[in-house]
Parts: sequence; C-alpha cells; structure tokens
Amino acid sequence: MEHKQFETFFRANYNKAFFLALRLLHDEEASRDVVADSFEKVWGRMEGNKLNVNNLDAYLLVVVRNMALEWLRKMELHDRYAKMELHHQERACIDQQTLTEREQRMAALMAALEELTPRTQTIVNLCYVERKKYREVAEELGISESAVKKHIMQALSFLRQKFKNSVI
Repeated sequence: MEHKQFETFFRANYNKAFFLALRLLHDEEASRDVVADSFEKVWGRMEGNKLNVNNLDAYLLVVVRNMALEWLRKMELHDRYAKMELHHQERACIDQQTLTEREQRMAALMAALEELTPRTQTIVNLCYVERKKYREVAEELGISESAVKKHIMQALSFLRQKFKNSVI
C-alpha cells in the first residue's frame, strides 16, 4: 500500500477507530494516542510486508481494541503503584508522628524519674533498664528484697500520680 492509499484508508477509518478507543478508555487524549499508535503499527506492518489480512478495516479495529486494553492495564498498574506509594507515605508520616510522640513521652518520663531520690532512681534503673531481679538488686546494693520492693512501689506511685491525666 502506498502513501496515498494509506491516507485514504486513514481518513476512512479514523473516526471509527477513535470512537472505539473512546468507548473503551473514556479519555479523548488517550484515545487519540491509541488510534495514532494503532495506525502507526498497521503502517509499519504493511511496509515490512508482515501484514497479510483480508479485511484491513477490521484488523485496524482489533489493533485499536488491543492497544486500548493494554493502555487500561498500564493505567490500572500505575494507579495501584500510586495508591501503594501514597499508603507508604501516609504510614511513614504516622510512624514519624508516633515516634515523635513516643520520644516526647519518654523525655517526660525521664524528667519525672530525675525527681526521685538517688537511691530510688538507682533501684528503678537496675530493675527496669538493666532488667535485674529484685533479689539481684538487693544483693548488689546490700539491702533487703522488701526494701527494693518499697522503692519500686514508691517510684510507681509517684509516676502514676505525676502522669494521672496523661497517656504515657
């Protein structure tokens, strides 16, 4: 097929191809792109003598349909990736907010622990930070287990009172 014949074929079939693409895509710009790509594909196959069809009009519409469906698949995949990225960004924002809140709560807790007596601070540190048992702390400090429990109870009572109206 020569240029003049293809131009005639193009003029005769452009509207059918465009409206088919538009019906599938619901997007005029995308439909124009798909139709242009479809005509280009048909022309390329005709130039390379790779096209052996009886009804070129029907073949063009099949190409338009297939390219429109491929475009829809790409857009669906693009939308899924965009949603996934948005979800990750929202989650990172929430994680950052949670981390900031946790750091603030931890700073408030550490400041409150500074208000305890030095002995009670030491016992709380050994029991809760170093994860030692009351018996181990008592042996290390040379006091009874009940004294360790008493310091822990005082510290917890103080912290409960201090943070009574806030969530830590």
